[in-house]
Amino acid sequence: MGTPIEALLSGLIVALTSWLPLSPEANWVSSLVEGYSSFLVPAYLGVTFAVLFRFRERFSRLLLEAMKGIYEAELKYLFFATLFTVLIGLPVSSFSCRVSAEVSTVVNALVGVAIVLLAALNPTKNPLKELDRKLPEQPSILDSISAGILQGFALLGPLTRTGTVTLGLLLPGHSAKKALQWGFMVAPAYLILRLVQLGSWQSSDPAWVPFTAFASAFFGSLLLMPLLERMAEKNGRYFLILFGLVAVVVYALEVIT
Repeated sequence: MGTPIEALLSGLIVALTSWLPLSPEANWVSSLVEGYSSFLVPAYLGVTFAVLFRFRERFSRLLLEAMKGIYEAELKYLFFATLFTVLIGLPVSSFSCRVSAEVSTVVNALVGVAIVLLAALNPTKNPLKELDRKLPEQPSILDSISAGILQGFALLGPLTRTGTVTLGLLLPGHSAKKALQWGFMVAPAYLILRLVQLGSWQSSDPAWVPFTAFASAFFGSLLLMPLLERMAEKNGRYFLILFGLVAVVVYALEVIT
């Protein structure tokens, strides 16, 4: 049986690793709290509902506009990203061959390095980009396809969904804040498939113990997502360098230990 403290910590860890370029199911994460894996399902549910709650107004507005026959770029992005997540993710979920935790850690570190390099090599002053910022930043169909494909393949193992999707949205030149936001918005498609992968779940604990994991993941996500967005908006370049370094540092610590 798990304890409330284990449930609380497990939910917070899932929230933290879900929105940073890490994976909630990496080996080092599982070893942090005893009984961590038994709280994955309620914690994933907490993270999923946090996204739906965080962007509820935007989702509602997009749906209302769609009912009027107005299909905004973000709605198309959500539709195609979700579609490709399912098209790629469902077959991937049935693969018997999985990416090991060790390989996943290396891949996550490489994604972090790519984000750092992309931010470091990006010029601080670019007149064309300054002009672009005055125009509304919108996702393209290609952005939605890449986000969906990357989310689908992230189901192959403990790979970083947030890191790969953010990198995929940064490559076309989107701002750090928008890349994060759009990555957050399509996360439920991935999380639901991940829950399907985990299969049936039963707990011998009293109902309020797994609910603690749900609540801590929910509120932890609601605190972390806007914090990351504000940091990205304030100084996107330095934020991305620190963001990418998280995966690199975690890999280095795993190698050392």
